[in-house]
Amino acid sequence: MEEQQNEKMSPKARWIIGGIVTICLAVLIVVAIQLNKKQEPEVATEATQDKKEKTADEQIGSDLEKALSELKKDKSSDDKKTASKDKTTATKSSDPFAYLFNPSKSDDPLTFLSIDPTDLPDVPEPVVSKTEDVAGVQDDKTPNGPVALLPTDKITDLPTVPSLPTSDDPTLPSDAVGDGDDDVPTDVPGTPDNSDNGGITNPTPNNPDDGGTTDPTPNNPDDGGTTDPTPNNPDDGGTTNPMPNNPDDGGTTDPTPNNPDDGGTTDPTPNNPDDGGTTDPTPNNPDDGGTTDPTPNPEPSKPELSLALPEETYDRLVYYAKQNREDDVLYYGNDTLSEETVRLMNQMLGRYQDPKNESITARQLVQALNQSQLNTEEAKLYNAQLAKLKEEIEKVTREEFVDVYVIKNADSKDQLYYAGTFSDLMDGNDQEFENAKNSVMNEADKKASEAAANLGNQLTEDEREENKQALIDAINSYQLVANYSTEDGKEAAAKRSEALRTLSEATQVKEEQEVEYTSKPKEEDDEEKIKEFFDDLMKDKKYVQTLQQASAYVEKYPDLQDIIDEASEKLLNQSVEQMKSNSAYNDKYTKDHLAQSYAALTGLATVPSEISEKAQDEFYGYRLVMQAEKLIDEDPTQAVIFAHEGYKRQETDGAKGVLQKANTALSEKAVGMDQEQAERAYEILTVTAQDVNEDIAQTAVDRKTAYGYAATGKDLHEKGNNQEALVYFSEANRLYPEKDLTSTIMKETAQALLDEVGTEDVTEQIKIYNLLVNVKGLDESIKTQAESRKTVIDILDRVNTLEKQEQNVVENKQQGLYYLNEAVGALENTGWSDEEKAEIQQRYDAHVSSMLEQAQTWSTGSKEEIEKAATYYKAVAEIGKYAGEETVANAKKALNDLGYE
Repeated sequence: MEEQQNEKMSPKARWIIGGIVTICLAVLIVVAIQLNKKQEPEVATEATQDKKEKTADEQIGSDLEKALSELKKDKSSDDKKTASKDKTTATKSSDPFAYLFNPSKSDDPLTFLSIDPTDLPDVPEPVVSKTEDVAGVQDDKTPNGPVALLPTDKITDLPTVPSLPTSDDPTLPSDAVGDGDDDVPTDVPGTPDNSDNGGITNPTPNNPDDGGTTDPTPNNPDDGGTTDPTPNNPDDGGTTNPMPNNPDDGGTTDPTPNNPDDGGTTDPTPNNPDDGGTTDPTPNNPDDGGTTDPTPNPEPSKPELSLALPEETYDRLVYYAKQNREDDVLYYGNDTLSEETVRLMNQMLGRYQDPKNESITARQLVQALNQSQLNTEEAKLYNAQLAKLKEEIEKVTREEFVDVYVIKNADSKDQLYYAGTFSDLMDGNDQEFENAKNSVMNEADKKASEAAANLGNQLTEDEREENKQALIDAINSYQLVANYSTEDGKEAAAKRSEALRTLSEATQVKEEQEVEYTSKPKEEDDEEKIKEFFDDLMKDKKYVQTLQQASAYVEKYPDLQDIIDEASEKLLNQSVEQMKSNSAYNDKYTKDHLAQSYAALTGLATVPSEISEKAQDEFYGYRLVMQAEKLIDEDPTQAVIFAHEGYKRQETDGAKGVLQKANTALSEKAVGMDQEQAERAYEILTVTAQDVNEDIAQTAVDRKTAYGYAATGKDLHEKGNNQEALVYFSEANRLYPEKDLTSTIMKETAQALLDEVGTEDVTEQIKIYNLLVNVKGLDESIKTQAESRKTVIDILDRVNTLEKQEQNVVENKQQGLYYLNEAVGALENTGWSDEEKAEIQQRYDAHVSSMLEQAQTWSTGSKEEIEKAATYYKAVAEIGKYAGEETVANAKKALNDLGYE
């Protein structure tokens, strides 16, 4: 029926009807603009307006394009009565947005009805001002449908719209045509139906009152439900960003399920009929008009406070340096030895100009310092300066040792040893050492003569060993005299050689002297054949065989004596040459042959006496070395004596090697010897090793001196001079760490100092503790007590200094608490009484109380003072290890009350 009416309706009638509809639409648009101005309490942000203007302009351009297209289609279809095109035109003309126009084209708004559509001019591009209201769709929550807002006369500068299609093909796409009725097509893209929206959902920016159309572009601040994935103005009434929405957001939702009371729907499910609009995939605030956020909004975090760190070691060292406390700089810096610390310590070492003028405490401190392991120029300078200073301190200690002990208390033998070893320290004491020399010589003569006489008799093995040890003592004493006195050195050396020969003769070692010969003269041979036999042996240089076998025939054939004399001389010369070779010491055949040669030359009566005597002298040195080699494991002391004498006579590489081996064996074995034997061994090694191994010789001197230091310390302790006694004990342990020479008496001395330190003033106490912590070899329990007491005293001093400083008060107070933690923690090992420990705890509690009192005062002040108060509370809560549980709990509560964690 409607199709028939449309077919009968003339084009002019359709234009009239269209004009009326358009005029009504224009009036509605003007009214909507005014209402929009009244209802918008705030101005959208520039970003939001720009996007809405752009979207509105695009819609206006689209509508104008459609209107012109319809006009041109009407013109071309006047003579065509095709129902489908008429229905299409009628349907499209029923769209209230189809005939938007510019009323300024004529004074009479209806004059356009007489215009030929084919003569329409090009539509100018609309311009929208960015400062005025933007055309769009608003929803006043009433089912009146959308209201198109035309630009006012103030709207300018609309963006360029796409060009209109040509009039040659006015046909609309098939999917844009409805079912032929006058209703708005619902299948046009971008226009989903909304049951309460009274019309159309538009992809353009929405009016705040629009029932909730979703737009991907920024919306008007009052848009009740449109969201945007871009950040919005804080005052935007409904636009959201990817972060949770404002609690008052009109309520778009994210893809998570909605609250049952949510005022909107959740995509992708169908919209609620009462939903103010569609949804947005951005998360919303829990209070958003009906949307749900996947995670609850975090509560505002409490402000965090940073506590001060413990004072750097270097800063503490700088403080000590400014206070001229070199000892403390070196003591506390020795544990770190960083690059900057070494530089500072190097400066402190430079203040020790003359060790003679330094206290024994300072000397012990320097002796306890470690070499730096850094490979820097500063470290190299430090190490060199430290090594030189230690050497000077050792020399000063030796000088004092000679004056205190050697001259006054040592026996004659020790005096003579140190006089010869430290000859540069003996000036002015000639008479004392001359007396000592005479005493030692007399004692040595007595021992040597008695031992030599006894060894000529029949003795038991023990008696023989006892007399041999007496000879060794005599030999050593003669050597001490020879080292000290050049005038008496020759006499002492001669007596030493005599005693040593006696010892050598009394010491039996197994030798291969017997040889079985396969060739020998036949008994039936006459003299000529026997002489021919020995002539052949001489040609083969078999002198030992010649001597032994010819001696058996010389009585029967006296002319063989000439062969024996010749063989004796050639054998001696041959032996002398062999003894100079290395094979004489490392080749078994050569050693056995020399032993047989010596036996033949000195044992056969047929050998001329002058050759026999010469052989004894020539072989003496070599045979001593051979004896030494066989005695190294059994009796290294005798081995060293023999090898040293043999080397002096031979001076061959082979003899030197044996002496080296004997010295090493004696040095190692001496560690386990009793004191008397060990001291004698080191006295011997001081001489025997100096030509072949300086390290062993110096070790011997150090260890012998260590015995002297230990004896000196004992003497001083008995006299009540415990501090100096500790120094000598310490030096003894430093020189001889492998041997426990002092542990028992040193512990007694140190304990005596600790017992009496309570009666001293603080300065003297610190001096004693500084000595105890640096001496070497002190019992660990006592040393720990001293270290703990020194730690506590030095900490209290540092805390007091920090509290007096007017700058960095808050930081200093915290660092003081760190220090006091260390002090209280050290109390357990101090050995102090409960009363003394309680005083330190009271000092700790006073420090904490002062922090809490100050914090309470600050807590009612300015923001800055409140922050400082919170810092103090947090320091007590986190650093105050010994403040007590209740105090710590109260500090935490006060911190929370101030809004801090």
